[in-house]
Amino acid sequence: MLRIMTTLRLTPIALITAFLAGCPPPSRTSTEPMHAEFVTVVVDGDIGEWPGDSSAYADEHYLYLRFSVQGERDTIQASSRGITLLVDADGSTSTGYVSPFAPMNELGVDLQLEFSPLSPRGGRARGVRLSAVDGAGNTRPLSKEDFDIVFAPTYASSWYEVRINRTPENAGGLPETGLLGPGRITTLATYTDDTGAIVAFSDPMTVTTDIVCPGGRRTAAFAPPEKPANAVRVLSWNVLRSAPMDNPGAFARILTALAPDVILLQEWEKGDAAAVQDWFDRNIPIGHSWSVRKAPGDLTNGGGVAVVSRFPMTAVLGESLFSQYKDDRGADRRSAIRSVAGSIETPHGQMLALSTHLKSGGGKDGIEDRRRIAEARAINTTFAAVATATGAPFRVIGGDMNLVGSRPPIDVLRAGLDTDNSDLTPAPALVHGDHAYYTWRDAGTAFAPGRLDWIVYSDASAKAVNAFVFDESRLTDEVRASMGLQRGDGAASDHMPTVVDLVRIR
Repeated sequence: MLRIMTTLRLTPIALITAFLAGCPPPSRTSTEPMHAEFVTVVVDGDIGEWPGDSSAYADEHYLYLRFSVQGERDTIQASSRGITLLVDADGSTSTGYVSPFAPMNELGVDLQLEFSPLSPRGGRARGVRLSAVDGAGNTRPLSKEDFDIVFAPTYASSWYEVRINRTPENAGGLPETGLLGPGRITTLATYTDDTGAIVAFSDPMTVTTDIVCPGGRRTAAFAPPEKPANAVRVLSWNVLRSAPMDNPGAFARILTALAPDVILLQEWEKGDAAAVQDWFDRNIPIGHSWSVRKAPGDLTNGGGVAVVSRFPMTAVLGESLFSQYKDDRGADRRSAIRSVAGSIETPHGQMLALSTHLKSGGGKDGIEDRRRIAEARAINTTFAAVATATGAPFRVIGGDMNLVGSRPPIDVLRAGLDTDNSDLTPAPALVHGDHAYYTWRDAGTAFAPGRLDWIVYSDASAKAVNAFVFDESRLTDEVRASMGLQRGDGAASDHMPTVVDLVRIR
C-alpha cells in the first residue's frame, strides 16, 4: 500500500486566466473571476515576478509551474530522490490515470514530468523524463524538445521554475482542452525516495486557461540588437570539441552576424594560438590579423580555452592555474584550471578579459562541485592581483561555468573583482526572442536545457546596454536569411553564444 509519510508544502495555487497581447480576445465561458494581474514569467529561478501567491500560470504559449521542497535543497536532475510533476491536462478525471490514493485521486493524470526519474536498472537516472499517461497508468515517452521543457536554475536551489509548451507538434494524444486549448489544468507535485515511494506531495493546483496562440515554440521575429558605436561587444561560446575546425561555415556565419569584438572560447583544443588566429583571419577577415591568447594542452590539463580580440592584446596570468581541493576520502587533490586571459586595448579603454571552463558534472557537494569552487577561488585570487596592477576599467570573465551542482562557484569567482571592490555582475542574458535563461541544449541526452554559460562584468565602470543568448533555432526564416544564416547553423555546438555589449561609464 502506498504510504504518505509527510506533506510537501508548496505555495498555494490561485486560479488564473491568462491571455496576452498578440492573440485575439478570448471567448470566455468560465464563470470564475478573471485574474487581474498579468505578468511575463521569466524562467530564471527567481520567482519575484510571479503574480501573488500563485504557483501555476499560463500564457498563450506555455504552462509555468514553480515549486519548492521545504527543508531540502538538491540538484534535481542528479538526486537520489525524485520530483514528479503530475499534470491533468484537461482538469478532468474522465481522462488520464486516476490514482486510488488521495490527493492524487483528484487528478486524471495525462502528462508527467520527472526529475531524476527511476532507472530500469535500479536507482535514479539523471536528467528529466516527459511522458503521456493513459487511463491504465501506462506511459509513453514524449519529446522534451517538442514540449520546449526549460527549468531554472540548473543548480541546487530553494525554488525552481519550469515551463511546458502548449502548442507541441506531437501532443501524444493529450486532451484538446486545458493545456492544449481553453479549459482547466490541475497539477500536483510528488517527492519520492530512491525506491519510488512517495514521501511527500503538494495539494492539487488548478489553473484556468483561455486561448492558445498557434506557432509552436516561442520564436524571434527580429534580429538581435546591433552593437552601439560606443560599446565593446563580448561573446562567450563553448564550441564543442574544436568543431569550428571541421565545420567552419556555421561558426563563421554566426560570428560574422553577431560581430563581436572580444570572443571567449571554450573546448577549442586543436591547434595553438597561431592556428586559431589563422582560422579567424581566413573565415572572418577584418582587414588585419586577430589577436589570440590560447591556453596550452587539452581539456584534461587546462587547455581548450582562448581569448580572441579584434583589438591588440597582451598576455596576463601566465600559462597555467591550479586548484587545490579534497577528494571524497579527504585526500588533497591538485588539478589544472582551464583558463586564459588577456589585456586588451579597446578604443574605449583597457579590458581585462578571461575565458574559463570550470569542471563539469556531479551534483551539490560532490567532488566535481568542490573542484569548481576551488577553481573559482584560484581564478578570483589571480584575477584580482592582475586587475589591481593594471587598473583596467573593463573587467570581464566568461565561459562555461557548469553550474550543475551548487551556486557558489559563480559567486566565488566574481567576488570583489569590480573596480569599486564590489562583485562583478552577471550579464542578464535572456535567450533572444524568449523569456528564459538557458545556454546549452542537447536532444541526445536526458538533461533539460540549462544556463551553463555566464559572463560577469564590472558594472561600476561599464554598463551592459545589451545582453542576450543567441539561439539560431528560434529565429524565423526571414530573420535567419536577413542575418546571412542557414537553418541548423546553431546546431554546430551544443552551447549557444552568450553576448554582452559594454559601454564605459567612468
